[in-house]
Amino acid sequence: MPRFHFDIHENGRLILDENGQELLNGIDARKEAVLTGASIARDVFVSGSERRVVVDVREEGAPFLKVSIALDVEAV
Repeated sequence: MPRFHFDIHENGRLILDENGQELLNGIDARKEAVLTGASIARDVFVSGSERRVVVDVREEGAPFLKVSIALDVEAV
């Protein structure tokens, strides 16, 4: 099975996923990236500490996919 790494960009810092996860395919990696990003985004968006979270996915060290979740709040 391929090994996917999920690197997180949050609050101006990069958190590298050194271990990664073995998943069946890219579809499962996409799902995991979206779930990971949404979970992190929920926490940082509610606390107000960040407005954008990015999950960079690598497969066996090579770039594979990027999930970017952004929050835009406007006073009316």
